[in-house]
Amino acid sequence: MNSRTRFIAACRREETDRPPAWMMRQAGRYLPEYREVRSGSTFLGMVHDSARAAEVTLQPIKRYGMDAAVIFCDILVPPAAMGMDVEFVEGRGPVLGPPLRDRDAVEALVDFDATDATGFLGQSIRNVREEMGDERAIIGFCGAPFTVASYMVEGQSSRNFENTKRMMLGERETFDRLLGRVVDNSIGYLRMQAEAGADALQIFDSWGGALSAEMYRERLLPHVSRLVAEAKGFGVPVVLYVNGCTHLLEVMADSGADVLGIDWRVNPAEAIARVGDRVALQGNLDPCTLFAPPDVVRHEAAKVLKAFEGQRGFIFNLGSGILPKTPLDSVQALWDTVLGSPAQGAATS
Repeated sequence: MNSRTRFIAACRREETDRPPAWMMRQAGRYLPEYREVRSGSTFLGMVHDSARAAEVTLQPIKRYGMDAAVIFCDILVPPAAMGMDVEFVEGRGPVLGPPLRDRDAVEALVDFDATDATGFLGQSIRNVREEMGDERAIIGFCGAPFTVASYMVEGQSSRNFENTKRMMLGERETFDRLLGRVVDNSIGYLRMQAEAGADALQIFDSWGGALSAEMYRERLLPHVSRLVAEAKGFGVPVVLYVNGCTHLLEVMADSGADVLGIDWRVNPAEAIARVGDRVALQGNLDPCTLFAPPDVVRHEAAKVLKAFEGQRGFIFNLGSGILPKTPLDSVQALWDTVLGSPAQGAATS
């Protein structure tokens, strides 16, 4: 098996010679080579520059040798293509304007053609494949309906989602219309990525854990399931990741996704007992573990591997994205442990 076939096989719950591995946000600010390429450019400028987006996508693969490269992009590219102003403000994060607070604002959104409006992402994927070859998998992605909608309604990150839940509970038809439009546009966006060469598609529900299992099942699952079904129709496996998902495992499994991405709050044995014979599982080392000394990182990574040992369809990952100030010695220790020592990458200077 090479890395690509290993990753796809795990997504399909087929036998693998070892668990494939990658980590969320692996192309990013913790790497000095990323910061060098990013210098003098905005974040969205990097995303729109297919050559540089491909370069930073490949940086962690060259350094550490993960089994899959997740394409460098952001879940808020579709809202921008739908007509919202999207800006990444240093120290604050994404800001979207004007926030959607009523039906008229929802109806004023634009339905976009992914090839025309976001073709830079397809080109980034093709660039990565051309340079990387067929040895490793490429992961494309989009945001989940609730996460994208909440950004659009709140206008920024939120702790409590007051405006989103107000619309969700008090203006049901308006919120369902927004979710429907997000899904409609995400389908073409994911199709474009699969046609460009993505081997798998991940749906990121960063904020889905803010809802009860009952609310998620009633209000979100129909939209998530439609997106998953359409994405699977492109012939690639689909991963559903929900942050804060301990109470949502069964609902997530009912989405039809091939793989569930779980965070560090979920006990592996519990996840396996509840849904592990229905779907593959991906996770789930706490990213803050990587701030510990390398010996501790090696121990904790080995614990995760042991916890999922023998589970058909397991993909090693962090339980959330790697953090910007993560020390490189600990990252090296992680991949030495998970991939075998020394890590199967290029020089680590």
